[in-house]
Parts: sequence; C-alpha cells; structure tokens
Amino acid sequence: MPESTPKPEITVLITAHNEAEHIQGCLQSIMAQDYPMERVEILLVDDRSSDGTAERAQKMGLDCLRLVTIEARPEKLTARQAALDRGLTEALGEIILITEADGRVPRDWIRELSGHMGFRDGAATGPVIFAGGRRLFTTLQTLSSVLNYAYYRWAQRSQVTTGLLGANFAVRREAYLETGGFPAIGFAADEDVALARALSDAGWSIRHLNEPAMLNPTCSGLGELIGRARRKMRSAPPMLNLFALTLILSILLLAGLAVVFGGIWIWMLALRYLLGLMGINLAAAQYASLNLKFEALLFEPVMTLLGLWVFTLNLFWPRWTWAGIAYDRKGPIPETTEAPSRA
Repeated sequence: MPESTPKPEITVLITAHNEAEHIQGCLQSIMAQDYPMERVEILLVDDRSSDGTAERAQKMGLDCLRLVTIEARPEKLTARQAALDRGLTEALGEIILITEADGRVPRDWIRELSGHMGFRDGAATGPVIFAGGRRLFTTLQTLSSVLNYAYYRWAQRSQVTTGLLGANFAVRREAYLETGGFPAIGFAADEDVALARALSDAGWSIRHLNEPAMLNPTCSGLGELIGRARRKMRSAPPMLNLFALTLILSILLLAGLAVVFGGIWIWMLALRYLLGLMGINLAAAQYASLNLKFEALLFEPVMTLLGLWVFTLNLFWPRWTWAGIAYDRKGPIPETTEAPSRA
C-alpha cells in the first residue's frame, strides 16, 4: 500500500497455509465488494506456505494488499492463533473482518458485517454455507454449520457466551487488544470460541447476524471432516458439548431399547426422530433456497455415529494434526517428539 494512502477504516484479514489454489478466488470476491475499497486494506498473513501462496496473491497487483509472512512454528499457540494475532495486531483498520483463504464472500460482506457493529460490540459474525463436492457430503456439513450457528444465536440471547464462526466474523481491534490477544488467552484448539469468551469477559458484546452468509468449500474427505470436528469439540462451549453428548446417548439408548424390547420403544424412537427432524427443519428454515429437506432426513443418524466416533477419538487419542503441526491437549508438540495421530 503506498505511503500516501490514507489510513484505512477496514482491514480484511486472511490467514493462509498452502492456499495457492484458492487465494486468488478469495481476493477476487473481496475486490468485488459494494463498499469503497479505497477505505479498505487486505492483510494476508502467509503462515509457512511452501506452495507459492504469497506469490500467487501478489501477481494480482492489488494496491490495497499487504503481505505478512510467518516462517517459524508457534511454541504455545495453534498456528491459526499465531497467524490471527500477528494480523490483528498489525492491522491498520479499526474494524477487522476475517475470512479464510479458500472461501468466497458475498458482495455485501464488508458493508453488512461492519455496518451492524454497535459501539460496544467487540465482534459480529454470520453464517457459513458449504459448497462443492458431493451433494450429500456438502449439505450435511451445511446443516451442521447452520445448527451450530442456531445454537450460538439462541445461547447469546440467553446471555450465554458461545462463539464466532471463524470463516465469517469481524472484530474491533480495540476490543481484541484489550483482551491481551491470543498470547494472553492461551492455547485453544478452537480459537474462535476462545476469542468470544475473552471478549465477553472484557465486557464486550457479540452480535450474531442472519446475513451475510460466507461460502466455504466442503471438506475434501471424511478424514478432514473428522479432524475439523475433533478440533472444534475440544474447545466448544461446555454446554454445547454436553448437549451434543446427551443427544447422542439418548438416541443410542432409545435405539437399543427398540431393538431389544420392540413395541412402545419403537414408537418412542420414531417420535424422537420426528421431533429432531422438526428442530432441524426449523433451524434451517431461513436457508430454504438450499433445499436441504432430503439431507435433513439423514442428518441425525449420520451425525450421531460421527459424533460418537469423534468423542471416542478425543478421549483415547488426544493428539491431532492441523496445518502441518501436531497438537495435544496442552499445545503444539515439539517436532522431535511428534507422533502419528488418528484423524
């Protein structure tokens, strides 16, 4: 960004690890905003990429693009936490919008996210929709994201701190610095939930919006999906984990009773399934254009089995790998002691 350019009001922060394939599409969607881009800087934090991510971004010749490079592995934080902290502390804008390098944002993204932040709002977040890949796999992930976000909004209205959706949120720089940043927050597998808690503890509110919905690519396979679920479950709000575990165990208990005793238990299982289906459709009603009705029929049985597997993995195999770094419950594992982890 030229030295004569006025200080931007908005910073769009993107953290990237080996995203050369996607980074230009992400930047193109940002440059297509219905917001005056002369007031915006795009800050790309390139986190140890080895595929030419930074070079691919610089080839676009964007005057508003600023590049920050991270070469070293984090010692006490996740790679995502370290990259976000670097970007949030170096950003020039007072409002910082955060998305992921492999995603696409709608044309009104900057205007909607930044425009709905009140004076004491430390952050604002919106829904995330998945696209690409096989239809069933894609829509199951979209339903999971929609239901998770519905819980966040309900809990926030009940004065319960929940979280942000990391691919689609804005944070006030002043609020982030007031928390002490991620170095003060400490290691957290799901950095978005940890940041929401820190903002709330510092007296800032969080706004959960209906729009804009950000578009994210579907996980490339079941292993990636399970890995993401393991990471989020480790730092999810305790009430959300308790709620999910209660649902899983109740379904398994009813299914077992229906198989062993039949009769009324089959009717109880069917009633439980119908009530769950009604709740799923109610939460997804605002996304009716996505036509998720068929996948809603399969969602709870599939996610029950997946959730049970993820809880089991987290209990007995606490190590996992993300963005080329292995972690356990305490933080990053030094390279000399890293061991293979199960997805």
